[in-house]
Amino acid sequence: MSRTLIALFGDYRSAMRQYKPLVCDELAERGRQLTERLLREVLELEMDEHCRATWHERRPERRDWRNGSYRRRVRTRLGPLTIEVPRSRGGGFRSVLLPRFRQVAPELDEGIRGLYLKGVSTRQVGALLAVLCGASVSASTVSRLTRALDGELKRFEQRPIEDRYRFLVLDGVYLPIKQAQGAARRPLLVAYGIDEAGRREVIDFRLAPTESEAAWTALLTSLWERGLKGKGLALVVTDGAPGLRRAVETVWPFVARQRCWAHMMRNVVGACPKRLATEVAKAARQIYLASTRREALNKFKAFKRRFEPQVPRAVAKIERTLDELVAFLSCEPGVRRAVRTTNAIERLFVELRRRLRPMGCLPNAAAGRRIAYAVCCAYNGRRHRLKPSRNTTLAQAA
Repeated sequence: MSRTLIALFGDYRSAMRQYKPLVCDELAERGRQLTERLLREVLELEMDEHCRATWHERRPERRDWRNGSYRRRVRTRLGPLTIEVPRSRGGGFRSVLLPRFRQVAPELDEGIRGLYLKGVSTRQVGALLAVLCGASVSASTVSRLTRALDGELKRFEQRPIEDRYRFLVLDGVYLPIKQAQGAARRPLLVAYGIDEAGRREVIDFRLAPTESEAAWTALLTSLWERGLKGKGLALVVTDGAPGLRRAVETVWPFVARQRCWAHMMRNVVGACPKRLATEVAKAARQIYLASTRREALNKFKAFKRRFEPQVPRAVAKIERTLDELVAFLSCEPGVRRAVRTTNAIERLFVELRRRLRPMGCLPNAAAGRRIAYAVCCAYNGRRHRLKPSRNTTLAQAA
């Protein structure tokens, strides 16, 4: 009996593999036919509403008459559909379901924008849709649909900002953008905040001509004018860019500043010969691993005595900004690791670079702003939080 069942089951699986494509094609065709019929019926109901009367109905409220129909092809996820669209004699009929000149169904609009923002080029989107649902779109259609993000982006840049952030991380990343004189790299300036509850998010960004004091001041002033007064700010974390440091002093002059240790370590190692680089880096690392400010200063003194005769330039780099390098030690132990560098924002930059890699170079600045907005929104949607140490609760860490 068991052998018979196994043989029958094997025959069943073989038959399913053989006839599955035919069954799927038949179901897909039946789905397209039902969808076309449903759309025709809905359009007829819209025409009844427009005319305020049905076929051959004479009513005092009638305001228009039917005038035949025309065929229209619409791309959907089921494939291309041919729909009979009714016309009115007065020419005033406008369908809500199927607006004029629309050749792509609304559900495909979101899919097209999603593919583009995930890294698929405008030309590849059309080829991919042709394979998946038999509905190809042109590169110009993809570009038109992605321009719909401009309104959302404008609202994002003008929205009010709550003054609830305790730590602010500022950094920039360069994007390749085509310009009149050829491809050029333009900085995307990003403000990243951590609030009292430990939540992390991208607050705002700007695509600037250069990473200058004026560009950073414009971004930070916009944050201040929209509500981020800095009353609860404990620390502003930045790299060593002089323009950024001066901009922070202009907008929030009384907030403590933390110099990024990751950037500093790269500068220190770069100022050392290769034979000493590992030893110097290991010793410099002990400074920021200190438990208190006093301990960090003592470790720097030992570092200076040991290495100043050999690598005076490396020691001078740390000494010039030592106060800003150890500012994070005034915070609770649970948050020190998150605010001693700008690494919190680097994860966003990694995602942005990954998104831009298939494109090579952005066609214009507007495309760069749209992609940056999409990546930032996706990043904020993941609800990042600080990870406290074992002996520190999240509330204590924040």
